[in-house]
Order: sequence, then structure tokens, then C-alpha cells
Amino acid sequence: MHQILNLRHCLLCLFLVSSLAISLATAAAVADSQGEAIEGETSSTSAGAPKTTTEEIQDEIQDGASLQNATDNETVPQKLLDEIEDSFFDALSRDPSCDNEDCWAPPQSTLETSGEAKDSDTCDSQNMLDEASKKDVEQGQETCSPPGDKHWGSDPTILRMRDKLREAGSVGSSKKKDGTRQKSSEKTIPKNRRPPVFLIPGLASTRLIAWKFKSCPQHPLLSDIKVLDVAWLNINFVFQMGTFDSSCLKDCLSLGLNQTDTDDLETGCKLRPEEGLDAISSLSPSGFGSDLLVGGTNTVYAWLIQWLADNLGYDVTNVIGLPYDWRLSPDRMEGRDGFLTLTRRRIEAAVKSNGEPGIVVAHSMGNVVFRYFLEWLRQEMRHESYQQYLKRAERRAKKLNMQQPTQQGQAEGDPATVLPGWMSGVVTGFDEWWSAYFSARESIGGNEESTDADGRHPQLWELAKIEGDGNWIDWVEEHIWTYVGLSAPLLGAINPLRAVLSGENMGLPISDEVAREMELTFGSTHSVNPVSSKSGFCDQWDVNEWGEEPSKTEKSPAHSKLACLDDIFNEIEFGNHGDDPWENYPALKSLMKERIDWDTDSPMVEITIEECKTKGRQPCETKNSTSLTARDSETGEIFNTFNRIWKERDEPMIVKREQLEESFWNTRVPNILNHTWERPLIKHVIMAYGVDIPTEVGYKYRKKESPTQDQEEYDGVPHLEQVIVEQAHGELFTEALDATRGGLADLLKKRKKRERFGESSLHHSGDGSVPYLSLSWAHVWLFHAARAARHSGSEDVASGNPLEDIVVSHRPKGAMEWVDGAPPKQSNHEEKKTVESDTGTNHPHGTKYKPEMHRFHNVGKSRTTGIEYTTTVIEALGVEHKETTRNYDILAAVFTDVLRNMHDDFGLV
Repeated sequence: MHQILNLRHCLLCLFLVSSLAISLATAAAVADSQGEAIEGETSSTSAGAPKTTTEEIQDEIQDGASLQNATDNETVPQKLLDEIEDSFFDALSRDPSCDNEDCWAPPQSTLETSGEAKDSDTCDSQNMLDEASKKDVEQGQETCSPPGDKHWGSDPTILRMRDKLREAGSVGSSKKKDGTRQKSSEKTIPKNRRPPVFLIPGLASTRLIAWKFKSCPQHPLLSDIKVLDVAWLNINFVFQMGTFDSSCLKDCLSLGLNQTDTDDLETGCKLRPEEGLDAISSLSPSGFGSDLLVGGTNTVYAWLIQWLADNLGYDVTNVIGLPYDWRLSPDRMEGRDGFLTLTRRRIEAAVKSNGEPGIVVAHSMGNVVFRYFLEWLRQEMRHESYQQYLKRAERRAKKLNMQQPTQQGQAEGDPATVLPGWMSGVVTGFDEWWSAYFSARESIGGNEESTDADGRHPQLWELAKIEGDGNWIDWVEEHIWTYVGLSAPLLGAINPLRAVLSGENMGLPISDEVAREMELTFGSTHSVNPVSSKSGFCDQWDVNEWGEEPSKTEKSPAHSKLACLDDIFNEIEFGNHGDDPWENYPALKSLMKERIDWDTDSPMVEITIEECKTKGRQPCETKNSTSLTARDSETGEIFNTFNRIWKERDEPMIVKREQLEESFWNTRVPNILNHTWERPLIKHVIMAYGVDIPTEVGYKYRKKESPTQDQEEYDGVPHLEQVIVEQAHGELFTEALDATRGGLADLLKKRKKRERFGESSLHHSGDGSVPYLSLSWAHVWLFHAARAARHSGSEDVASGNPLEDIVVSHRPKGAMEWVDGAPPKQSNHEEKKTVESDTGTNHPHGTKYKPEMHRFHNVGKSRTTGIEYTTTVIEALGVEHKETTRNYDILAAVFTDVLRNMHDDFGLV
């Protein structure tokens, strides 16, 4: 990443003074060029043409960055160093893959053919798709093929399906082939049946709009925040934050106690997410400042939306954005804005309108929001079933009070008492249950033993759970056909935890400490708390203590009706499947055999306490050291530990722990932060993410104490001393933090020096924001079919290696076609050379950027319906966190699977 173009560097704030002059100069240059064109003069487009003011500024910045890079003392490749500044929160960092080309907005078209069409490629599209595909195939002749595409490849079947779906999304003219116009009675508008696409953005990826006036009196040059102003992300307000005063926008973005709008109704803000696709397309659309300062990460789903329109013919009727207030925890999204209820209704309406179940595309934290939505929906349908039973019971009770039922009425079946047809003959004594329920309800003082803690009758609630779960499965099957998870933090992420413990400036021109004040109020930081990989297994084996008997966990996944991962591992490891059955499945080997967790190779969070003779000064001696794991994150103990060690005003760590309890532990929706996520019950699941970008995986904190220190004195913000970073090919480095980020010192100091920490047990690093451990948990989902079959004791289960049911393929770097099998092995020297060498990819999103990709695919079959379902995992080497929504090769790989499934399931293409 070219850090000179990052908003976290205060030098950019100097552009505020000259922005008006730059805009006038640019406008004058445009006017002059237009005048020359009117006079008939041709403007030069050669390399020697004069540059615009914007280009000159960018060149100067680029030259400064190059000079800075040339003088730095580096211990690792420069390209890798440039990219580490990305964080999970970083909404303002410039795209690390961009060089001098425009990475700020999608191109005019995302369709790019590979070379000239062959003679056989000249058939017209309609012939190619219909007559040739039917008639010629029947005669055994080759059909004409469309030109190959640089991202889709040259498979004619896929290209035909793509083109057919794209053309179905457009209404053609009313002219006949001979040029004459059709009569009105001959006009037909084809039904554009297709699965609608639902887009769920990630953290800090929805625009927030002000719905209350906020005065900013801190400085005379500050602009007030008015109703309908864009607060996140407003470049004007960000400029003001970096120059005059940081408190106005910070206070506006901050939430009040219990995630309310504000603690001060007189001076506080009221922000709400903007609606529609535009709210998640770009954070700060248009404008010179947006392009220069925000750069590529200004766009969220803009690239993907245009790609869907250009390639597959989607439009606003079948692409639905699901924006939300990313500061809130999911329960507060529903409680304040009704987000989950609205999401359900929007999905139902779009599916009904388009005639097919939909495709959910979630990015980053949006995947966690989608997981929570599914859990919430399950509970919602259970309660809906319970309320239905109560209504039937009310009608039954009223009827019994009015008269005794006749024998004939009982024989015919009273509709008030009859159970749903699918439960007929399964449940007996239902009238007695109702009678007991109303007897307890009408008794004097009530009968507390007859209801649970939520006031529900236990037997009725058990019935409602059975029926509600059935309705939930039916709803998912009818409304969500495919789930595409991009850059999904399936085991959480560690960077938002850093934001809470010591601060993360989100790319804003403020210090981490100031940003922390704001981030402590966000409930969303808990949504991606690290989850231990151990919670995905049924036992508590310690890989260093194989001789002891394992203990079963309270979170055993047996309720999911899947065999334990432990059983799958035993079948692979002890099934005599050759020397190394894991050879082509390194991620599964790390997760299943080596049981890699957050603290396997390095501490997740380590606190060292030193005792100094005088306050904060040498010499100091280490007093003790504490290591915190993902388990401590799940239980909230990490917040208790920091609160004990660092004495802070108002005990913010205790407030965060209480927030965790209120939003995730003590709600109607089961806690999703204390166990791994099983593959959702959706027919097709496709997980895609980037790897081999330097990513934060651990933090080292240090506190210095002195015998002379006043016990009543506050310690201040916890001091983050070192960041542990994972890099490609299993290398770990530590990076010392010797200056406050976001200030002038952060800009002027030399690049942070890294020191080698050790080897990682993982063969890849993460995507710059989410560690590889969390991303790669998707590989475990490839065992879903095997686990389901083994849990049921199916006789069809083969005794072979479950890994053999996973099909592996890869696409070499720069290539168009996929190759069967795993990629060839490389030596360490070759691997490092590949990382350091120039890829020739100045533009990350277009044709030049063609990463190496690995694909893992599994097909399962339902034991009850016989319907096939698929699970796919795609890894793209060298692709950064945000790029999965913009890289055409990744999108083409994902939607190639979607098109095949669309053909097999619906016959649409």
C-alpha cells in the first residue's frame, strides 16, 4: 500500500488549504481543452501530453513514496511491507494493488474478450444460444463458440450460459429480423426469471446519514452536521477531523450507553444507515477529494454490482442491497431499526417477484450478520409456532367454557385442536397439555412450576420448537438457494479486538487512543471476536498430551446431527490411505490433524508486567507475563484481565464485557461466539477469499509498574508494544510500535522494522484483515456430507478416505483455464521468488490481475430427499481483503459455479 495516500497520515490534511485552488485549476484546464476542441484543434493523447493538476499531484506523491521506500532498511519484501497497514476496520486505506492507474471507480465495461474471435465465433448470439445449441448437438456437430473471456475462460458452455442470462435481463426492440416492426399483438416481453442477489456489506461499509442537527462549535471553520448529511463517510468532515478538531465527527459516530444514539440529547447525533444499493456501493461517492484520498476502498459493492449488470444482466429489480448500521451488534440492529425483520421481508418479496430462490453474497463481517440472521429466524419461527398454539388453545378454552363438545364434533375433528398434518399420529395427549396449561394459568397466583423462565408452557414450547424448526428449514429452502461468502471471518478476527483494547484509527487522521473512545461504544466489535477452533471438535484433545483421555465439551456439535470432526479425522488418519492422505489438503491437515488454534505458534494476546525502580524508567525487571487465548475472548475473561492490570477511568473493559453479555449471552438468539459455525443448510455454498497478504495475528502489551506509584492514579490506555504478523509460506514477524499512529510522528518516522519471530504451522497467511486460520475454517465445511452420512449410520457410506470426495483443481497465475489436481509443489526458494517478483499487475481489478487460484469442491446428497448439494472453497493468492468484491477472476470463478447450478436446478441457462 502506498501509505502516502492514506488518510491516516496528516500530511494529506495540507491539501485542504489548496483544494479550492486545485479544483479551480482543474476546471480551467477542462475549459481550455474544451475551447481548443471547439476550434478544431485535436488534443494530444501521447505520452508527452501535458498532465493535469491531479496527475501532477499524484506523481509528486508517488515520487515521495518511492524515495521513502528507497531509503528504508527492510528485512522483508517491500510489496509485503506496503500491504500490512490494512486492518479489519480500515475503510480509508488505498488499495495496495493500485499503482498509477485509476482504481477508484469501475471501468466503463467489465466485459473483456481474449483476443479476436475465430471464424467459428461469428454466429449471432440468438442462433448460438438456441438453434445451434439444440439442433447441432442433436446431429453431433460442434456448435459455434463465443469468444473466450479473459476472466471466464473459454469453456463455450459457460460462456453461452452467461450470455443467455445476460440477454434475458434486457428487453429487446419490437423489430423483426427483416427490419419491419411487430404489431402490438405480437409483442412479447420475456419473463426475466432468475435468482435475485442479496448483498450484505461488512464492517464500516454502509453510509450513515444524520437525522438530527449537530452543532460543531469547537472551531469557527468547522461545518455543522445537518439532517440528511452523510456522516460516514464525509470527506469534508474527515478533513476537519485531521485539521481543526477531531471531536465533532468522533462524537457523532460514537454511540451512547447500551448502544443508544447518544448520551446527550442536546448535543449528540442521530445516525441511520442509508437505504438501497447506493448506500453500499460507495462510501463517499464522486468528488476530487474522494478519489485522491479515499481511493479504491471508497467503493464497496460498486464493482460487483456493475459486474453483475454487464456479465449476467442483473438490475435493480433483482439485486437487493441490505445496508445496516455497522456500529451496532446484531440484536440492536433488530431492536432499533428492525433490520432482521426487514431483511426477511425483502428476501421474501424479491423471491416472489423474481420467481426463484435467491443468492446471498456477504462480505467480511456481513457473513457474521448473515449467520446471526439465520439463527434469529429460527428462533422467530419457533415463537411464531408457539403463538399459533396459544391461539388454538384460546379458541379451545373459550369453546369449552361455552359448552361441552359433542361426540359428533369430536369425531369430525375440531379445527381448534387438530395438530398440523405432518404431526398427526406423532403427538398424543395434546388436549391434556392444553388443559394443564390453562389450569395453571387460571389458578390463583399462578403455578410457576408449570412455565419456564420465559413464561412458556414447556410441553407447548417443545412442540413449537419442532414445528418452528421445520418451518425454518422450509423457508431457507424456498428463499435462499446459494450462499456466497467472501472474505468470511468464520473464526472471527483479531484486529477489532485490538480496537477495543488499545485503539485502531480506522484509517482516520486521529490517534489510536482517540479512536478507541469511539470504538468502545460500538457493539459490533464483539461480532468478530476470535472463536477457538477447538470448539468445533467433540473432544478436548491436546496434541501434546495424546496419552490422556479426552473430555467431552459442553458445546459438542451433536445437536447439529453431524458426526464429530474427530470421527472424520480418525477415519482418515487410521484408515491406511497411503503415506500422507493430507498431501493435497494442507488447510485440512492443519485444522484437523494438527489442531491449529489462535495461540499455537504465537500468543494471541500477551501481557508483560515490568517493575521499575522509578516510574516508567529503566532499569526494569519482568514481574510476570500473562497469555490470553480465544477461550478468554469467548468467556469475556480477556476484558476482566485488562481491567485488573490497567486501571482506567470508568472501567471501559467492564463496560465492554457487560455489552458482550447483553448482546450475545442473554438474548433469545443462541450465543454464536462460543462455538464454530456449521455449514448452513443451504443447497449451494461457495466460500472465496484471498491469501498470502501480511496479516495481524497477535499482540504484545507491556505495563511498567513502580513501587512509588500512587495506587489511586489511573494507568491510561493499555500500551501495545508489538504486533505479530503472519506472512506467506509460514513466516511470522514482530513489528514494534514506537510512535503513535495517526499523528505527524507516524508520517515522518521511518518505516517500522520487523524482526523474524518464527515459523507458522499454516502454509498461507491471511488477506490483510482476517487471519488464514479464520478464513480456512471453510474447508471443514467440505466434510458436511461425510459427517451427515456417518451420523445417520447410512449403509451407503463407503469405508474409503473422505478426502477423496473433495475434488481439487487450480488455475495458474495469469492463465485463463482451470487445471485438474493440486498445483505443483515449489521449493522455498521458488516460492519466495514468486512473492518478490513483479506480477505486472498495475490494475488489480481488470484483465492484468489474474491471481493463482485453488478450488476445493464437494457434492453431497440429502438422506431424506435425495437432492444434491454442493460446497466450494476458492483461495486466491495475493488478493487483499476488499478485493474479493472487485477482482473479476474471483467473481467469474464463483459465478461459474452459480451458472452450472442454475442450469442443473432451474434450467434457466
